[in-house]
Amino acid sequence: MPLSSSPALAENHSVQLLPGDVITDADALQSFIQSYSRRSVHTIRSYEKECYRFLLWLKSNRSDSPALLPLVSVQDINSYIDFLTNPHAFTESFLKMHGWDHQPFRTALSSESVKHCIVVLYRMFDAMRNLRSSNNAPYCLFNPVVLAHDGVIGQSAKDEVEEALTLDEWQAVLDAIENLPRSSARDVKHYHRSRWIMQLLYRAYLRRDEAAQLKMCNFEPSSDGWNIRLLGKGNKPAKIIATDKLMDELRIYRESFGFTALPSPTDTRPAIMAVTGKDKSVTSQAIYLTVKVLFDLAAQGIESKNAHSASRLRQATTHWMRHTGITHAMESGINPRYVQAQARHSSLNTTARYDHQDRKAWRVAFERVDS
Repeated sequence: MPLSSSPALAENHSVQLLPGDVITDADALQSFIQSYSRRSVHTIRSYEKECYRFLLWLKSNRSDSPALLPLVSVQDINSYIDFLTNPHAFTESFLKMHGWDHQPFRTALSSESVKHCIVVLYRMFDAMRNLRSSNNAPYCLFNPVVLAHDGVIGQSAKDEVEEALTLDEWQAVLDAIENLPRSSARDVKHYHRSRWIMQLLYRAYLRRDEAAQLKMCNFEPSSDGWNIRLLGKGNKPAKIIATDKLMDELRIYRESFGFTALPSPTDTRPAIMAVTGKDKSVTSQAIYLTVKVLFDLAAQGIESKNAHSASRLRQATTHWMRHTGITHAMESGINPRYVQAQARHSSLNTTARYDHQDRKAWRVAFERVDS
């Protein structure tokens, strides 16, 4: 069964062939997914999700066959992209027949999610050309996603990242946190954990899997301040800055448990702890659900003043906090190379997509003429 996750792109990729011939789509997909076995669980889940739900869509448009992928055309890819922007649910009988216990297509995908899907399918079909069927021919003769992939890759370097909260929306989230109930000991724990999660994601630009795996001992002092050591996407080790403000938030969180203000090198407790115990960590899914609840509360708080912002907050996901922190840093004038290092972007071009200063200057210039 495909696993559910939120999108995350992997960088380098290679195909490791399974022993024996590849004669069915199931064989081919298994070989492709196994080629990512050394990547993070999040990446594997994400790739499984995109590959298997594309195959399910394909089965809904074709006569049932164990080898549909070799028949996919460019038009099929274009039709699938159209479907992602306006999906419909499959019948329960169809899902059950193909081993699914949930609807894989609930709402329209965002532009970023569609791009991610195209990248994954491009890599999948590229791998299929290197897999061999029983007659030693490539399992797929060509890659039908090339044109769609080249279009989004050429465009993505220039596109601004829109999935970031405005300052007013971020303030609405902070207000929602401060308005959480604190009448019981459990409420207080929920408050402190919610506050810490949002500050950590926002100020360290962490992905939710990274935050879930972080330990207290990953915070390390140095002669010029605190740092965070972590394993990032693709299990790449990294060291980033922990600002004074972030460390203040960590102090508040730790003291709510009765711990010392700052962690020691031997403190192996989770950086985000479950409400039910001091040594129990939270899951990536728990972080996701916490953030979604806070976004919904923030939307309720801001709706009377700005219905558009309320709608954006309800659509937002955990990854928006990473986008928000990076965007606010770029707009505050921090050196882009520092932001690149903190965000762990492989290219400064990626970081530049978070800088909206040119668009704002563009608007100001036209508003000045129209005044």
